[in-house]
Amino acid sequence: MFNKLIKLVRLCARVNLWQTWLLHKKVKHPRSASLHVYNYSLINVAKSAELILDERSYFGINVLNIKRAKITPCTLWLGDNTRMDVHGRFFMYEGAAIVICNGGHLEIGNNTYMNMSLIQCAHHITIGDNCAIAGDVLIQDTDFHLISDENGNEKNMFAPIHIGNHVWICANVTILKGVTIGDGAVIGAGSVVTKSIPPRCLAVGNPAKVIKENVVWR
Repeated sequence: MFNKLIKLVRLCARVNLWQTWLLHKKVKHPRSASLHVYNYSLINVAKSAELILDERSYFGINVLNIKRAKITPCTLWLGDNTRMDVHGRFFMYEGAAIVICNGGHLEIGNNTYMNMSLIQCAHHITIGDNCAIAGDVLIQDTDFHLISDENGNEKNMFAPIHIGNHVWICANVTILKGVTIGDGAVIGAGSVVTKSIPPRCLAVGNPAKVIKENVVWR
């Protein structure tokens, strides 16, 4: 009983109770789901935004709250008419940032986590179960600017991104719009993914290309 009380006191010291309470008011979730906003978190959720947690889901924001002189904040920014679905346990570690622009929809699966990386969603991004997103990763489903050719034909600015289950995205990877990454794939450090990657493949380079098939990572 005493040990449980100590753990509860330590948790309360690390959790930003005010931000957690405010976010709870905006979240749609069953009683079996929960979330914690830890200290050094920047939260902005528009009135028209939806943050939805499934049964037994847990959403932790800035859960890696290490005691040191300077801690990089986590950012969660949901614009107007946006939606974020958490289908299980999802952890944003120190410095992670999610920005969902007006009208965007982000879906994240169970037992997935992201380190000091950035997800910018303006259309539709899905990330599956058991995915590992390392540091300095950028996942972005829009160009943010219209691009046209010499005839004035405009290129589509948005295209959805789908990341399958059990995908490992290593450090300094950029994943651009219109990409599908298959289940079990590994994207090597520093790669720029502009085209889809098949399941259980190791892809590296700029642009990323498959260099090994039938890989298994743990």
